[in-house]
Amino acid sequence: MTCASEIQRYLIKTGANPADAQDIVQDVFIKLIQADIVLAPDKLRPWLYRVALSRFYDLYRREKRYRALLSERFYLIYGNVVNLDNDRSWQLEQALQTLTDYQLGLVTLYYEDDKSVKDISEIYQISEAKVKTDLYRLRHKLKQEMEQNNEDE
Repeated sequence: MTCASEIQRYLIKTGANPADAQDIVQDVFIKLIQADIVLAPDKLRPWLYRVALSRFYDLYRREKRYRALLSERFYLIYGNVVNLDNDRSWQLEQALQTLTDYQLGLVTLYYEDDKSVKDISEIYQISEAKVKTDLYRLRHKLKQEMEQNNEDE
């Protein structure tokens, strides 16, 4: 078993979802390469674990902070949906409830806080292309959810 897969399994046991664990491991190895760190072989594995765990805690704190922010913001958004009639407002609310924390964060940052794609990419430490793609998919998903909620009525 490789060191990368060991760290990934450790992060999953700690509470990270598999996709986040894989991203964290990749970030740790990129940091190791870019920083050009010279460590003794017996010190390398503990350093990798420590940095990976630190990244996971940072991600967890960021998501926890976003959840608190989102619960406040979306309460305000629901109250501010003025242009939509009650049915459309309800459909939007139902569609928003199906989103993940990351998706809700994108919605809040882009539409409510008027952040640019570049700013969002820096906040989440992902590429601008990924932010654009995720926003496109998110709009498509919301549209489908709202149409499905409309058909269910």
